[in-house]
Order: sequence, then C-alpha cells, then structure tokens
Amino acid sequence: MRINVNQRVSDRFDINMTSNFLHSSADRGFFNNDNSGTTMGIALTSTPSWAQLQPNDKGIYPSNPYAPSNFLETAALMTNNETVNRFIGGGLATYRLFSTDHSSLKAIIRGGVDFYNLYTRAIWPNTLQFQRDGNGLNGVSVQGMTRNMNTNIAAFLVYNHILDNGLSFNTSAGVTQENFDQNTILGTSSNLIGVQTNLDQAGSRTTEQFRRPQTDKGFFVQEEINFNDMVVATVGVRGDKSSNNGDVNKLYYYPKANMAINLQNFDFWPKGSMLNLLKLRVAYGESGNFARFGAKSTIMTSTIVNGTAGVNVPGLLGNADVGPERQKELEFGFDVGITKHIGLDVTHYIKSVEDLLLNADLPTSSGFGERVTNAAELENRGWEVGLNLAIINTSNLRWDARFGWWKNTAKVTRLDVPAFTSGGFADFLGNFMIKEGYSPTTIIGVGDKPNVTLNGEGDPTLQVFGNAEPDFQLSWSNMLSWKNIDFNMVWHWKQGGKNINLSSLLFDLNENTHDFDDKGLDPSGQLANGPYRLSQLGANTGPYVEDSGYIRMREVGLYYNIPIKNSNVIERVRIGLSGNNLINIFDYNSYDPEVSNFGANEFSTGVEVTPFPSSKRWDFHVNVTF
Repeated sequence: MRINVNQRVSDRFDINMTSNFLHSSADRGFFNNDNSGTTMGIALTSTPSWAQLQPNDKGIYPSNPYAPSNFLETAALMTNNETVNRFIGGGLATYRLFSTDHSSLKAIIRGGVDFYNLYTRAIWPNTLQFQRDGNGLNGVSVQGMTRNMNTNIAAFLVYNHILDNGLSFNTSAGVTQENFDQNTILGTSSNLIGVQTNLDQAGSRTTEQFRRPQTDKGFFVQEEINFNDMVVATVGVRGDKSSNNGDVNKLYYYPKANMAINLQNFDFWPKGSMLNLLKLRVAYGESGNFARFGAKSTIMTSTIVNGTAGVNVPGLLGNADVGPERQKELEFGFDVGITKHIGLDVTHYIKSVEDLLLNADLPTSSGFGERVTNAAELENRGWEVGLNLAIINTSNLRWDARFGWWKNTAKVTRLDVPAFTSGGFADFLGNFMIKEGYSPTTIIGVGDKPNVTLNGEGDPTLQVFGNAEPDFQLSWSNMLSWKNIDFNMVWHWKQGGKNINLSSLLFDLNENTHDFDDKGLDPSGQLANGPYRLSQLGANTGPYVEDSGYIRMREVGLYYNIPIKNSNVIERVRIGLSGNNLINIFDYNSYDPEVSNFGANEFSTGVEVTPFPSSKRWDFHVNVTF
C-alpha cells in the first residue's frame, strides 16, 4: 500500500497491490533475512527475564537454553551496516524571448540528477549460537551494492499577457522526461571458513542481480486566468507515457482545473473588516500511477540442472496490455483570515483510483499463478482542517502555532476478481479483507459472531474486528522565537485504528507476556490474561487485534542564532539541538503501535511481529550561511 505524503492527501490510500516480485536494495535494505527475526525478536519472546545471557570475564556468551539464539550475543557480534554516498543537483536556465508593457515570453530549461551508491554488509559469524555446532549455516555473509541514477529534464515556454481591465493570462506548455536506472548486485555466502567474512571465503556462494530501468515522458499545457486577484482560474492537461506500460508509446491524458474566488478583494467587501480573508476554492485533477517495473513482462528465473544453466518459468505472467492506475480527485473548501492572528482552512475531498493494479489469480492450467491486471476501483473521502494562530507577535517574542486535523475513509467500489484476504499470515490470526463495498484496511478474523462472507452466498464465516484506518489524526506544531533563540515542537495524535499484534501471541505462547498472570480480560473471570488469549487462538481473533492510537512528540528543537557583526563573508551562524520521537504515550501491548512488519509492502502498517521500536534520535546542528 502506498500512501501519499503530500500534505493535501496525506493518509489517503492509493493502493498498488502488485507484488514486490523485483526488489532492490533501496526497497528492502538487503537485510530481509529470516535470521534477523528468529534470532532477535522471536528469541526474545521465548526467553524469560531471569535467563543469564551476559558474557563471562573472557567475553564468551553462553547459549540461551530457552531459544535458538542468545540475542545479546547476536546484537554484539553480528554486523549490519549501510553506507550511502549520494549527490543531488539541479539547474535552471531562463531566457526572455521578448517583453513589452503588456506581454512577455520566456523559455525555461530545467534539469536535475540524483545519484547514489549504497553498500550493505550483513554478517552472522559462525561463532553465534544459531550458527555454530551444526546449527544454521555455519556463518552467513551478505554483501551488496546498489548504483542508482535518476535524471530529469523539462523544457517549456511561458507567455504572460495583461489587459488594461485587470485581466491577465499566463500560458505555459512544455515537455518532460524522467529516467530511472537502478542496478543491485547482492552476494550471499554461507559455511564461512573460520573467521573469514569475504564472500569468496565460504563453502557456498550465490549471487543475485536486480536491474530496474524506467523512462517516463510527457507534455503539458496550462492556462491561468487572473482577474484583479478576485477570481483566479486554471485549466490544463498533461499526457504521459512510460516504459513500464504495456504499450510504451501510448499517451495517457490527465486534465485538471481549479478556481479560487477572493471575496475580500471585491468592492462590496467592507473596508477595515476583521475578516480580512475569505477565499472559496474548488479543484479537480487527474494523475496516473504507472505499473511497477516488470508487470508487462514474464521474467524468467535462473537455475542449474546437472551442471547446465537454464531458466524457470515464474509464477507471475506478464501482461502486455497493462496500463497505469488513474487517480481522480475533486476537492473544495475555503480559507478564512481574521485580522493577522487567526487563519482557518477547510477542505473536503473525494478521490477515486480507477484501474487499480492487482495480482489476479490465473487457472493452474495456464502454467502460471498470477497476472498483474487493472481490475479494481477505490474511493477515498475525507476532511482536512487547519488552524493557524499568531499567538504572540512583538519585536522580541513571536509564537506561531498550527493545528492540523484530518480524517479519511476508503472503500473498494469495484473489484473484478473474487474478494480475498491479504496482508497477514492467516485469517484466524487476522487479515485484511479486499471486498467490494468495504474499506481495504478492514481487519477480519474468526470469532463467535461472524458477520461477513468473503465470496458468494451463505452464512457468514468471518468476523470484522475493526479497521487499521484511524478515526482521525491531529498535529500541533509550534514555533517560538525570542531574540536570537528559536524553539520548535511538533506533536502528533492518532486516534483509533487497529493493529494485528502477533508479538503478544508469541510472548503468550512462551508465557513471557508482561501481563500473562494478570486478570481482567476473561469475561468469566476464571482465566488470567495470557491463558485467556491462548484459549481463544483459532476460535477468536479479537484478543490479538488492539487499538493502535497514540500521542507522540515527533520533533523538538532549540537553536541559537549567533550575532555576526562586521563580516563580509559570513552572513549567519546557527547552532542547535533537536530530538525526534522522544515522548510516546499509548495503551498498546507492545513496544510501539506505529509498526510496519513488511517494510514498504501493501498492508504493512497494521501487522506486528516483534518489530524494533521506533528509534529516538538526538541531532546537533551547526549551520553557516556565507
């Protein structure tokens, strides 16, 4: 599942459910090995608090009698490093072709490059408990390199024309091209020779390479009309094509239009009114989301049979007709300003995603298991409200604050394939239901009150236990400035939303849950919490579906601007200290309710299996402006 990070559409669901069948190091960070979860998080769930796992005076760690690994030994001796060298640059060239009192024409060329090398090294020595004495693979070394080069270039013309009556026109047209080239080489060695960690110093070696080229091209035409800043309107269209589409030369067209009316600029608006801004706005736009690389192709996998190289037929059949998802959004709202101290903006949006990309099942007689297909539609509806406050504004002290409130609801409005569950490990452990008429983040399981049938008629077989989508979210940001001192702080409140908490299940199975012997969950009052949850396993998913709401301080920072006098070189020096994720408040039966068990995979944010909690970070800053 991909969620837009643009502020206007944050937390709306733009789901691309094609499988991550082609990963890159940047997608998965290389370290997607079963050993990591088994030897750390899962080992922790089965180890009681009294276990003696510390090393002796010679630095030798004992074996963990309760689990396959001593996780203290693993944390101390394993290696998991990433090194990134990155360069981001861009340029802009503008040439004025002509200019008069009422009109002008200029040409603009803009380009950019984003290049990085990622080197990853993950090593499990053969001295670790789960690798030595015939366990595991007698040591594992995983090393890889990713080279990524992204470039973009755009050329366009901009024509401005102003009439004497206050009407102005801004016309722009141009072409764009974006190139993506990612190449990952990943080497894995096991049965390491002694303490050697080089890939060639091992008894078993494998190599993988992932290449992901992509080229997107397009054009756009746009007209903006402005009448004395009272009415501002824009219409435009762009066409895009991509090498990821089945037909690489087919252009897909995406129109847009918007209008804003600034009532405070009309003659009838009372002069000197405290209400100094009242803007009404409406906008409509369409955009595309290209298929993932490889969706149009049947990508063979390599194999060796009796020493002869060959290929295997994959489970995913390429679709030569695959096209982009189409997103359509209508939004309308208003902005209000009261004096210079209060600003309010309210937006309601309706967003649909058509031709949603799904991995549709194929008949087994075809020889394949799935095929990427444009086979569904999704709708998002929601509200976004912002309140800006200039609380204090004096010569020495300024305090600005903003409250942002947003709520989204999503629904599958069309599904051309049979309804299915996805995102979890099994329905009885909790899963997400993809069914027409339901939210794609609906959590289902088994229970004594089944209320939904996945497909067909008949009695309900599954029970809905909630939704991973929160009831609402609220942010509160503050910026205070006193003389040369700046202070900022951001809080985030997520109300509601459910998680499938399988960490609790693992702790329960090993009788190590912190509340295992407490009481209060069993309606009959006979069983303690842990035994009660286990008694429901396979019959009632509910005990392991929990509220994932929280309040957390996202960021806090304190900075000092050092006064610079009589310098023609240094303009500004700023030092400071900032922290992230320092305060977390929640009632959740694990380390952190903000989890992502499957990384960037579709339904990752609602499933937990022994994740690492979100890190707390302190940063020291020195900024010098010349």
